[in-house]
Order: sequence, then C-alpha cells, then structure tokens
Amino acid sequence: MKRIITIFLVLYSIPVWSYLFSSDYSLALNKVVIDPGHGGKDPGNLGTGRYQAQEKDIALDVSLKLGAYIKENMPDVDVVYTRDKDVFPKLYERTALANREKADLFISIHCDAFSDPQAHGCSSFVVGMNHGKQSRVAIKENPVISTEEDKLNYGNFDINSPEYQIEVSLYQKMYEKNSLLLAEKIQTQFRERVSRRDRGVKREPLYVTSRVAMPSVLVELGFLTNPKEEDFLNTEQGKTYMASAIYRAFKDYKSEQEGVIKEVAELQSIVSGETNLDQSNLPEKDDLICLSVQVFSSSKKLKEKDMKDFDDPFYLADNNMYKYFSGCFTDLKAVKKHQKELVNKGYGDCFVVGVHNNKKINVDKVLELLK
Repeated sequence: MKRIITIFLVLYSIPVWSYLFSSDYSLALNKVVIDPGHGGKDPGNLGTGRYQAQEKDIALDVSLKLGAYIKENMPDVDVVYTRDKDVFPKLYERTALANREKADLFISIHCDAFSDPQAHGCSSFVVGMNHGKQSRVAIKENPVISTEEDKLNYGNFDINSPEYQIEVSLYQKMYEKNSLLLAEKIQTQFRERVSRRDRGVKREPLYVTSRVAMPSVLVELGFLTNPKEEDFLNTEQGKTYMASAIYRAFKDYKSEQEGVIKEVAELQSIVSGETNLDQSNLPEKDDLICLSVQVFSSSKKLKEKDMKDFDDPFYLADNNMYKYFSGCFTDLKAVKKHQKELVNKGYGDCFVVGVHNNKKINVDKVLELLK
C-alpha cells in the first residue's frame, strides 16, 4: 500500500512542483483563468423551471462580465476563459488549460441549488477536506465526471481514498493562504456591496480546485432554487452586481499581493547594494542566547526602518558580512511560527537558527543551554 501511495504522489506532484519551481513562477498576478461552470450538454442546476436560463448560462454571463472588467481596468493582466460560449469543456481540460497557461489564479463560477426553496446566499470554496461525509456541493459538482465519455483522464477519482486525501492535503498546504484570502474578499464584497447573505468560505475536495497548480476559488453566486435569488440572477443588474463584486475582490487581492512583492523587492535591492543607505545603528546582539530567524545576509548595514516587517530585528557581523535576524525566542514552536509568518510575507529563504555569544550555533545546542 505504501508503494502505491508513493507512486501516486510522485505522479500527481510532478506538474505541481515543476510549475512552482519553474523560472516563470512568481508572486505577481499576471494571468487569471476564469471558469464558467458546466456548459453545453451539462446545464448545471435548472433552478425553479420558471426561466429558460440555467446555471450554465448565468455562470457564463457573470464570467464574461468579470473578464471584461479585468481587461478594461487591468490591461497588464491576461484573462483566459475555459469557455466563452455554450460548450462543455471536460473538467480535466479546464484544469489542464489553467496549468498549461501557468496562470496565477483560477476562479470557477457556479450557481447553487437545494431541495429547500428557502435556502439562499453566496459561498466560496477552496481546496481541502471537510473531514466528514461528502458534502452537498461536492456531490453536486464532482459527478459531472460521470457524464464524460473518457473517464481514464480522471484515474480512480475517489475523494474518500487515502491517495486522494493526501494529494488534496499537498495542494491545500501550497495554495491555502492565497485561496482563502481571495475567497474571503469575495464573500466580503457579496455581503457588503451586493447585500447578499454570506454563507462563508468552506473547504471542499472539488475536482477543479484540487487539480490546478495555483490559488483557486469556486464561487456559488446564489441558489437558483430560491425564487428571489433566481429572479435576481436572471436580471442584467444582478449579474452585473455579482461580476463587479468578484472584480473588486480580485482588485483588492492583486493590490495586496503586489504590495508584498514591492516590499520584498525593495528590501532585496537594499541588500544587493542597489539603494544608497545611511549607515545606521541597528542593534548588534553581543550577550544573547535565543532562537531567531535569519532572513538574509548583506555586505551593507541596514536601517531599522528597512526591516519593518521584522520583530526586534538585529544583526551579527561575520567575515565582513552582516547577518540579519528577526525575533528572539526561547521556545521552538514560537520561533517556527514566526518563521512561517515571514515566509507568508515573502521571505521564503528565511530559516531558524540558534544565537549565543554573538555567534550562530546549532538550534539543539541553544535548547540545551536554555534548559
């Protein structure tokens, strides 16, 4: 069994890792794939039956409006659709397109349905396991696979299998932070700008969000089985409002990401000596014993204001180099948590070290001395 799982993980991780470590990968948001759910022979949910439009039609209309907003206001962002008309791209073709395009974000647009016509509101889903029985949304979206002729492209797709759960866990760890960030922004816009009921952000093992090597969100615009929401989503105004809400969330997300990139780039230019600095007196720790996070080394002495992302920053001089550190801890869990926070801010190369008597030492040695 272990051998089977190992082979499975190797095969399914290759596209992800090759994408992550390719020279084209970056934190910048240059390309987004918009996926209008269903299409063609797959209508999605049919709503109350009072309208000719079905889920596939509303999802397409909102997706095209969203893409138009991005193209008009952000000419630096490439917009790619998995479909721009009433056709049925297979699920694996949608995810393969996103990975092939090396997109920075994947947004899948859908409409919800439920047996109770009173159910209403908007939800956003990110990749993950809900650690319970298969949810209503997973049951609704994943079985589209059964309508496709060539099921070999999906292997033995079984969300309850240990192999699939491990795979989802890998994707979740890589893209969870940014997926959640965008999903939360979308829900905020739905709630505050369009006065929709916020059903929250949820983790689900959905095929389309678990097979793309990038942050991804599946959006449920509302319940077509609820007459009031169906009425709203069948109006031009309703579709415009929903598309503009997702666009505003996308814009906020992009601005936030680019802010992180800018801060890291500025600091990197300082470290490489591309920015003129006044020599400062950032504290040097002489008589110190603790665990810390080394962020980088430089031949330049930095100003404290240039390390605003760091907690209690200090440096150690070593062979004409300045080694810069953030934080001073006596607990291993605390310093690892701080390292993770710095990684999330864009300092992916930082690492935990021990510090004693103005020198870096082994972490285990510090832990012994602190006993």
